[in-house]
Amino acid sequence: RKSVRKFSGKKIEKDKLSRILETLRIAPSAVNSQPWFFYIIKDDLRERFNDVFFKDCFYPAPAVVVGCAVKEQAWVRKYDNVNYAWTDTAIALTQMISAATAEGIGSCWVASFDVEKTVKLLDLPDNMQIVSLVVLGYPEEPFIAEDKKRKDFSEIIKIL
Repeated sequence: RKSVRKFSGKKIEKDKLSRILETLRIAPSAVNSQPWFFYIIKDDLRERFNDVFFKDCFYPAPAVVVGCAVKEQAWVRKYDNVNYAWTDTAIALTQMISAATAEGIGSCWVASFDVEKTVKLLDLPDNMQIVSLVVLGYPEEPFIAEDKKRKDFSEIIKIL
């Protein structure tokens, strides 16, 4: 897959979107705590949501998924008190991105957005923290796999 920044604007079929979103519900999490909540922004609210993006390339994407971590619902590792809410939410979003790709739907993980505007638009409860936005939609151009420069295997993996 690759990050899509040019969307056709074509709406995602309801059955495809349902299958993609189901992957959020069934995603793995530490001790199955499911410490997350997802807002799906589409249709009328979608256009108002453009104000949160710093780049206009995301405007034509017909759906935005806002992944929120709910820290008090998460498993906490007892040895160092690391809370897994963000990790679990990121896993669910990544799983959803893979499912979208399998359906021919493009996506982009968006970390650069106006958090305050997003919180206000969603009237986000105090116990939720936004991990990321993911835009979804049909790419303007077909997926073409690119060879990106990646670290060498030996730089990131050590088999013991």
